[in-house]
Amino acid sequence: MRNIQRMSIWFVTLGLVVPAVQADSEVNGYLAGGLEHDSNVTVDELNASSDQSDEAWVFEAGLEGILKPTEALNLTLGYDLSGRRYHNLDRFDQDIHLLSADLSYDFDPVTVGASYHYSYATLDSDRFLDFRRTSLYLGSLIGENVYLLASVQDKSKDFNEGTARDSDIRGGSFDAFFFFNQARSNLVFGVDLDDEDARSDAYDNQLLRLRVALVHRFTVGGQDSRFRLGWRYEDQEYDEVVITEEDNRPLNDFLTRDLAERTSQRVDKARVVEASWRLGLNEVFSLEPTLSYGHYTSTIDSADYDRFVAGVSLRAGF
Repeated sequence: MRNIQRMSIWFVTLGLVVPAVQADSEVNGYLAGGLEHDSNVTVDELNASSDQSDEAWVFEAGLEGILKPTEALNLTLGYDLSGRRYHNLDRFDQDIHLLSADLSYDFDPVTVGASYHYSYATLDSDRFLDFRRTSLYLGSLIGENVYLLASVQDKSKDFNEGTARDSDIRGGSFDAFFFFNQARSNLVFGVDLDDEDARSDAYDNQLLRLRVALVHRFTVGGQDSRFRLGWRYEDQEYDEVVITEEDNRPLNDFLTRDLAERTSQRVDKARVVEASWRLGLNEVFSLEPTLSYGHYTSTIDSADYDRFVAGVSLRAGF
């Protein structure tokens, strides 16, 4: 509710500003579809795997509107839809709807902004998860080749089935962008910290995430292309709790079955490498192969696994 009230204030303020100025605007969109192989189909929000492989048709679509009432003031509104349809494991079919709003002002040399993201996910056509994130951020260009970005976040998760994993999250992040090769390439170092307070003490946890990514833009056959190589490390430590038989009975459902495996404090770690290549075919279409490998370790068996995902999709941008 607090997030919605904040966004209402932002949009009321914007509504007072926009009519008084001549605004520049643009609209962008994209459609994409392809095929993906997953060696270990997983529901990411549960940190648990199926131990089964499958192929899936994947699709994405998005629409973005950018409004600049002044040279320094920027408003971006967006909607994105993504989904997977597995050939055999249809109980893992997923859709994610994402609505976003970002309002920023460039004070030169510092940009101050606020954003709001709301998404809801379905699993096997049933509503699964609602996620909300409000962020406040500061960004600044240091010299000509370094950009620093820091943010604080207020997030919440609400699962449709049961309340044990419903949570409020306080988080922060910091990113450093280093540009080179006439700004056609950049190296990004990032760190995220989250403190998650769940309805059930068994799911209270603290998350540390480290990220590194290299992005390079170039031309092939006169068309723009982009290559991205990324690595991330995650360390998620759950609060130590004692799960008794009486506690476990009301929680032992699809979302909380991992509690039966708890014999000590739960600690999950992840090391993931991702690579993607956007190969421009013409001004509208591009071909996008992707590869990723993840090594996940945990003190509970259901969250201890390896995963390899490979896919290719055709994208149209406008």
